[in-house]
This record gives sequence, structure tokens and C-alpha cells, in this order.
Amino acid sequence: MFWQFSHRNLMKCVRLPLLRRDFLMSNVDTEQLVRHHSECKDLLIEALKYHLMPEQRGVLSNSRTRPRRCEGASPVLFAVGQCAPDVTHQGGGSLFAIHGDCEAYDTRTDRWHMVASMSTRRARVGVAAIGNKLYAVGGYDGTSDLATVESYDPVTNSWQPEVSMGTRRSCLGVAVLHGLLYAAGGYDGASCLNSAERYDPLTSTWTSIAAMSTRRRYVRVATLDGSLYAVGGYDSSSHLATVEKYEPQSNAWTAIANMLSRRSSAGVAVLEGMLYVAGGNDGTSCLNSVERFNPKTNAWEGVAPMNIRRSTHDLVAMDGWLYAVGGNDGSSSLNSIEKYNPRSNKWVAASCMFTRRSSVGVAVLELLNFPPPSSPTLSMFSGVRTRVVYGLYFEHTTH
Repeated sequence: MFWQFSHRNLMKCVRLPLLRRDFLMSNVDTEQLVRHHSECKDLLIEALKYHLMPEQRGVLSNSRTRPRRCEGASPVLFAVGQCAPDVTHQGGGSLFAIHGDCEAYDTRTDRWHMVASMSTRRARVGVAAIGNKLYAVGGYDGTSDLATVESYDPVTNSWQPEVSMGTRRSCLGVAVLHGLLYAAGGYDGASCLNSAERYDPLTSTWTSIAAMSTRRRYVRVATLDGSLYAVGGYDSSSHLATVEKYEPQSNAWTAIANMLSRRSSAGVAVLEGMLYVAGGNDGTSCLNSVERFNPKTNAWEGVAPMNIRRSTHDLVAMDGWLYAVGGNDGSSSLNSIEKYNPRSNKWVAASCMFTRRSSVGVAVLELLNFPPPSSPTLSMFSGVRTRVVYGLYFEHTTH
């Protein structure tokens, strides 16, 4: 009897919803101790509901549906893919080259490290993190717009293919909500898209969801208070100030207040309950202006502008700061980074990347052990860039 009581209490501590459905059915459902105790069966039913009703995961959220966070882990910022100046260009063709290389910034050491390159070259790519994996979604490889997806495992420092989307998408917006990866809008090589779909890593399946009311490429997407926000973009005729919000339970998009400025290719992130939009292009120039949306008042307000005009960059929240990474200033690709402190309402410079990156995707993973063995590193000291590659030491001044 004591074992049966302990068994029930132990089962309450197991994150059954995060296990694969086939494992639940073949290993948990067949266990006699589970079958013979109603509380254990209820926990199994809860896990199966989490799998079978993904649109209800916000309602089903509890301690068993949240991945564990390792104590001592710290955030690492990953910059994925790029469209950079082609140093081999000698006339004819594009002045820019698409690359699949990636780098990561360790906040503890203030250093950048090169990590494994993607298996596919990608720019205009959507990047997001789920659990301990990084996902690179769609993009453009220099020839075609892509439906392919790959994921990065920081433990093995390697990329693996994932199930492709139902639609080719570059210039798309991606975000994670309740453990599901959403991809919205973009360009399929022929037209600007308003369609959207979501990926469930527990079942490795993509499912179409309701289309946005507006076609959007160069759109950015973020999640706030259980909703998905599609911000700005370009509809093939004009740059947009419009924003729409998706509710997964009703599978519907609704318009919210317009931004103060038209913006495509802006950076979008959520910090302290506010939706921030930084930079972008308004159809005439790259912007350095920044605004934020308060969902409680359904209103936008301006905050301090960035120090540098940026478009095709990415924006991410980390350690209570907003980081604006790379992009293009209207004349050249950038490797610079700046970060915003909402308490002082100021932007300050942060350590530069190895590589100039426009059309870059950025996301953050919480990692216990970083960097991977033998990864090149980069740090900034008094205007001198220091690079250490496999034990060799180089330095040159920055400009």
C-alpha cells in the first residue's frame, strides 16, 4: 500500500506531456501500476490531451508541461545564416553571398564562438528555440525559397534535418507558443503569403492554421500573453504599419492598433510584458526608431532610438536587455550589436560578431556547458578584435 501511495506521488513529478505519444502508448499505458490507479490514469490522460489538442496547450499548462531548466545554465545568443558581401565577386551576378555559418555569444565571457554550420545555406530565415534545440526554418539559399527545416543540438554541436513545412517560405516570421513552432507569411518564390502553419516537435508534424488577413513578407512574429503577433512587413505594394494577433484557441487573427511607423524587416521581441519593434524599412530608408506595444492599453509608444539604423536584423530579449543583432544600415551589412536597457531607456554597444550579417535569424538557448570543444572565439578589448582558433592566436584592429 505504501508503494502504491509513493507511486502516485512520484508520477505527479514526471513530465509525461513532454514524452512522445508513441512512448506514452507503448510504455506508460501498458504499465499495470498506471492502469490500476485512477490518479495515474488521470495523469496519462492529461499527457494525451496535451498531444491531441495542441490548440489547448495554454489552458493545459502546468509544471508538468514546462521543460526543466538546469540550475547553473546561462543564456547563449545564436546568430544563424546570413546574406553578406561576396568577397569573390568580380562583376556579374549578385554582390551578396548566402552562407550557412553560425556563431554564438556567451554572456558569461563576453565572447563570440563559431559553431557548426547549417547543412543548407540560408538567409531570410526564421530562427526559434524550443527546449534545448534551435530551429532554422525556411529561408533562401541563393537559388530557391525553402520549405526545409533543420535543428541544432548544442550538446553534439551538429544540425539535423527536421520535417519540412507545407509551404516554401523566405522572409517569414517564426515564434514559439506553448511548445509549438509557428511560421507565418513570407514569400514562396512567386507570391507574398498570408498563410501560416505550426510544427509540433512531439509528433514531428506541421499543421496549417488560419491565414492572416494581410499578405506579409519581411514580417516578424512574437508571442505575448498566450497570443501570437504578426508585425508589419511588405504586401508586395507597400510597407505595413498594421499588426494582427492570433488566438490559438479560436484559430483566428484579429487586428490590433497600428504601429506609429510603417516597418518591414524590423526586429521584434517581447520584454517585461511589452512588444518591442526596432528599426526596419519604411519604404524610403532604414530606420533606427523603436516603439513598443502595451497589450493592456492597445497602444504604441516611442522609446529611445537605436544608435545605428538597422533593417533585416533580428531582435531578442536576454537577461533583461534587448539585443539588436546585425542587419543592414542602408549601405552595408553589419556585424555590430547594441543592447537596450528598458530601465534607463538607453542603447549601448555590445561585442561585435565575427561576420557581417544581414537577413540573419537569432534565438537564445539556456545552456549549462558552452562553448563546444575547439570552437573559434571572438572577444572585444579596447578596439582590438581577438580571435582564437584551435589554440592559434590572431589579432587585428577593428574599424
